[in-house]
Amino acid sequence: LSAGANVTGARGLRANESITSRGVMLFGAGFIVTAEEAQALGNPALIRDYRNGRDLADKPRGVKVIDAFGLTADQLRDLYPSVYQWLLERVKPERDANRDVQIRTNWWLHGRTRSEIRPALAGLPRYIATAETSKHRIFQFLDAHILPDNKLIAIAINDALHLGVLSSKLHVGWALATGSWLGVGNDPVYLKSRCFETFPFPDEDTGLTPALRERIAHLAEQIDAHRKRVLAPESGNTGLTLTGLYNVLAALREGRALTAKEKTQHAQGLVGVLRELHDELDTA
Repeated sequence: LSAGANVTGARGLRANESITSRGVMLFGAGFIVTAEEAQALGNPALIRDYRNGRDLADKPRGVKVIDAFGLTADQLRDLYPSVYQWLLERVKPERDANRDVQIRTNWWLHGRTRSEIRPALAGLPRYIATAETSKHRIFQFLDAHILPDNKLIAIAINDALHLGVLSSKLHVGWALATGSWLGVGNDPVYLKSRCFETFPFPDEDTGLTPALRERIAHLAEQIDAHRKRVLAPESGNTGLTLTGLYNVLAALREGRALTAKEKTQHAQGLVGVLRELHDELDTA
């Protein structure tokens, strides 16, 4: 890439088709409920945890979302009458004013349900996600019960090998070269059609031995578990965020002196361990 490769000429690969998508677009704040409201509605299976880009980069808001995908309005009313009434009163009035006929007519469903990736996600215990726009390109596993927002890119893969490859400097470099940039901070944007679908994953014909496959997957699991452990509410690291972890990691790699706040984050987040894991992953 540094030699001036024409990355704009890269074409999408058939192996990477139909397994990645942006998350849902609600078109109605009434779909979002608190944990208490979900409990009052009976906590049905169609109420799922919800995450957006800020939830991943900072702290989860703790909200849930009603996802009636696959149900007609009549089925929703018959099976989940309390949820139906909730949406009838809080979403339908807003949808009735929408100019898009489909969005107005299917008022109980999200405006963009992302039906194209639902079959690939079905049955997976977890999937890979990254924020579409982010200062640091970070991939992580999300539980299958979590529904991604439109500002997240969902990748229907639960294999840690792929998480490891995506998290490596090789793929991050490719994503920076093929993606775009946004905002005052000029943050990189992960375009699924350019960054993911064009990227060739390693396989046996490129030297991926069973031992190396296992090594990459193991390191990816360790990185994902380490981040989740230090960021968990029970850890007591109230001021720590995923972005903060990688800000400190970037400072360590640049050789820059840490600020007082960064020193605290370094200690709480065990960023030295995170750096070692990433370095070993890149080497693998």
